Parts: sequence; structure tokens; C-alpha cells
Amino acid sequence: MLHDDFVVTAISQMSLLAQADAAPAPSTFVKILENPLTPLVGLFFLFYFIFILPERRRKSEEAKMMSSLKKNDRVVTIGGIHGTVVAAPQDSNVVTIRIDESGTTRVKVNRSAIATIVSDKEAQQTTSKEIGSDTKDK
Repeated sequence: MLHDDFVVTAISQMSLLAQADAAPAPSTFVKILENPLTPLVGLFFLFYFIFILPERRRKSEEAKMMSSLKKNDRVVTIGGIHGTVVAAPQDSNVVTIRIDESGTTRVKVNRSAIATIVSDKEAQQTTSKEIGSDTKDK
């Protein structure tokens, strides 16, 4: 019996040592991080949210602005020309703008060449600054 107790004690001590030496099973999170595709997927999502998504939003806003273009809108072209829309047919890619107050000088530009539609408040501020600078010059 003494021999049986010794064997049982030895086996139990060996199993305890084996359990202590065994590394704990890695968690699911660690397994995901060890996957070699994880950094690539992370970079793709980062690229998408930093570059692609804002560009899509900007293009949709620009398309909305171009479709809302109508007669008598004050616009600024990408070349910096300020003018008023005279004709903006929906089916055409060309917009005619008047660039002087008398209405004799008209320029045809592509819709894509229009940078912004100036609101009435911005137009009034620009006009008042021009008038103020004209009176100071005289």
C-alpha cells in the first residue's frame, strides 16, 4: 500500500508540474492579431476612411451644386472669374456667364470649371468691399 500511495502522489505531482509548464491557450484577440492579413485589412480600412470616403462626399456635394445651378446665380470659376449665370441648360455641359455689369461681356465655361456658387451675403460683402476700395482710391 505504501508503494501505491507513492505512485499516486508521484503521478499527481507530475500532472501538476505539466499543467504549470503548459502555456495558457491564447485568447481569440491574440489569434486575430497573429494573423498576417490583419495589418493589411487594417490599412485598407484606414485608407478607405481617410481618402476614399471624403472624396466621395466631396464629389456628391459638387454634383449637387452643379445640378442646382440656375440663371442669375453668382458664381466663381476655378480661374477666379466672378460672374452671373445667364444660361445653364440642364442637358448641356456648357454654362454662359456674364462677367460685367452692363451685360455685354459673356463667357461660356464648362460646368466643371465653376468652383463655387456665391451666396447673396457673400456677394454683398464683396460688392461693399469693392465700393469701399473705389472711394478710398479717389
